[in-house]
Amino acid sequence: MFKRILLVGNGKLSKSLQKYLNNYEVIILDKDNIKNIDLYKVDLLIDCSLKDGFDNYVDYVIKYHTPLIVAATGHNQSQLNKMKEISLLLPIVKSNNFSIGITLFNMILSQYKNIIKNYDLYLFDYHHKKKRDTPSGTANHFISILNQNIPCYSIRSKNIIGEHTIKMFSDDEEITLIHKATSSDLFSKGILQAINFISTKKYGIYTMEDILNEIE
Repeated sequence: MFKRILLVGNGKLSKSLQKYLNNYEVIILDKDNIKNIDLYKVDLLIDCSLKDGFDNYVDYVIKYHTPLIVAATGHNQSQLNKMKEISLLLPIVKSNNFSIGITLFNMILSQYKNIIKNYDLYLFDYHHKKKRDTPSGTANHFISILNQNIPCYSIRSKNIIGEHTIKMFSDDEEITLIHKATSSDLFSKGILQAINFISTKKYGIYTMEDILNEIE
């Protein structure tokens, strides 16, 4: 069981998650004090920062073999390769979206992608205006699953929590798949599932799909 958790980042997701971590000792570091990370020894690190945050703590998790949950998105290929490399030493849960609903969406796309590819596809992702990566990590993951060059339209406006829509057209019908987040807490609740999951792992890199497959 984890007792001491380090949160990297103090934005919307981090603040939402903090409400659910009352049973843990929580340390919060952001871009202004991340340089002090070596002052702390923790049981788990959760990254709720931006993609560049990974470079600030990667040496730390290697040094202490600290289990890692990565909720930041937009990492470059070098960073992704590094995660894969260090997963030989410690367990990592990495997801572009910790929503259980989005994970089910991913699993549906994976299962039926050979049928879906016969349609003309259009992807829309909607988020709040402060979200920096465009398209979103979730939208890019949809495109990766379907392995197609799908037109993607990203809208950033006001306080939209998150919405992803795939529109599918054939000669005779139109199908719309939608996932809409109505509370930012759904991401925190997914991370809580990840905390329970990773506590039983010694090493390896895992996704939310792995977590759902273990839920009875």
